[in-house]
Amino acid sequence: MKAKIRVYGKSQSRTALGIINAYLKLHPDSTLSDLQQAFPQSLNPKGFTDNIIVPKEEAQKEGNEKLFFEREDELVVLKNGEKLALVEHWNKDEFDAICEHAKQYGIDVAEVEETKPFEKGSYELEYLDKSVPLEPSPDTGGKKCKCRWWWLLLLLLLLLIILFCWKKCCSGPAVNPNAALTTDTIKAPVSNATVVDSINGTPVSPSDNIGDTITLKLPDGKEWKIWPNGSEYQLYTFLNSDAKVDTLDKTQGWITLDKLYFQPGKSKLTPESENQLKNIAGILNLFPDSHIKIGGYTDNTGTESVNMKVSTERARVTAEKLIASGVGKNRVTYEGYGQQHPVCPENNTDSCRTLNRRIDVRITQK
Repeated sequence: MKAKIRVYGKSQSRTALGIINAYLKLHPDSTLSDLQQAFPQSLNPKGFTDNIIVPKEEAQKEGNEKLFFEREDELVVLKNGEKLALVEHWNKDEFDAICEHAKQYGIDVAEVEETKPFEKGSYELEYLDKSVPLEPSPDTGGKKCKCRWWWLLLLLLLLLIILFCWKKCCSGPAVNPNAALTTDTIKAPVSNATVVDSINGTPVSPSDNIGDTITLKLPDGKEWKIWPNGSEYQLYTFLNSDAKVDTLDKTQGWITLDKLYFQPGKSKLTPESENQLKNIAGILNLFPDSHIKIGGYTDNTGTESVNMKVSTERARVTAEKLIASGVGKNRVTYEGYGQQHPVCPENNTDSCRTLNRRIDVRITQK
């Protein structure tokens, strides 16, 4: 029969043990009876034991000491878990006989000079068709089956995947502020409607917001149509850029909320102002580390004390609306400046005063 498996050994007794285990590799369902038939007592011509393979318990009986392999790692283990002991003492004639006998089962025994460099007294099995890698005996310390490394690598990869998924789940939706600004433009509807300004009801033309819009695509899948020079665009662009917050000149970096309107002479927002505040809150929540300051301003009409009170109250209302929309309370501060810091210094015409009556926001931390 063509050899299927080869046994390497550095001692006759351990090589004989390797032959029995090689047979089990080829016939894994073998029982004690099958082994005793495959390797009969005739292979032990001295006849100092009844069988060359016996159950572990029989090998340990009085009178059998030192006749069989005794160590746990020298026992032959069947598929059902039963442990057997093999005769330990083999002289040259007996050893040559079992080597010759094993050939009929496709088991070849290497010559001593072909023996591989492993620990003295051990054995090693090699599948000659290379379908199974080298497999050492339990106590040899020889080469381990290389396929085991693949299982370890697969297990490690699985653990890394589980860890990655766990971190994703625990951290909630990933906050990726890198929303894309598309180049597609959509014509904003041109309306002849007028917008009531925040102090005295003077009609103000919305012409600054008439024209092409751009689409702001957010990480959560939402899309906003915004004007390139509008408040949302300016706020998002600054937060999404590498620009630094100017901590020295605090008069710089203010953005006017161009769609924020109050009822005349009051600190109550008009319904149409709600949309812009929701947009501003949404952008701020895309950048959870950002902090803002809200500034309220008036024109130069009225007394300075009244203007300061009105501007402060409107800044407070704006801050509370943003907080109610999900912006952390610790991220928002506000202050009323009254008629200070006008954007139109002349303050002598209705259009100029309209520009000065406003709510601004400034990024204080990114």
